[in-house]
Amino acid sequence: MIENNRISKVLTTEEVTAIKDSVATLKGTFDFLQNLTPKERKNLPKINSANKIFAEDSIHILEGAPKWIPEALTADEARKDLRLYEQLDPVILELEGLLRQMKDTQMLAGSEVYRVALSVYSLADAARKMPMEGAQSAYELLKTRFTQSINTTTSTTDGDS
Repeated sequence: MIENNRISKVLTTEEVTAIKDSVATLKGTFDFLQNLTPKERKNLPKINSANKIFAEDSIHILEGAPKWIPEALTADEARKDLRLYEQLDPVILELEGLLRQMKDTQMLAGSEVYRVALSVYSLADAARKMPMEGAQSAYELLKTRFTQSINTTTSTTDGDS
């Protein structure tokens, strides 16, 4: 079983506090962040590597202040938006990588404990057939929980279709 134990860690209270404090600091630094509705996410025009040069060229035109452009469109605001877009890109990449590692680690820890649970369930089943003291009640408890978890997983999966 040891070779299947890839992670063996419990966060200390101090570590959890430090993580929460760091997240709070990060949120404070990003106090300008916005939440979009799903409709907004779908409908907003999006900049990407293919059209970024187009956006940069439009800013250069704005800087020339041609008379046919309304005063509400300013090069300063457009350049600030473009700069923020560029600044957020590497931060997002770092945070996405960290979040992926956290989710993978959580999945691994969950998988390891679930594997142990399946082993205990199998051992209880074998022990009750011998019969061994306490095995029948342990098996019945685990069987009930196992059956409930299978039914919940199946109905949740079916509902997602």
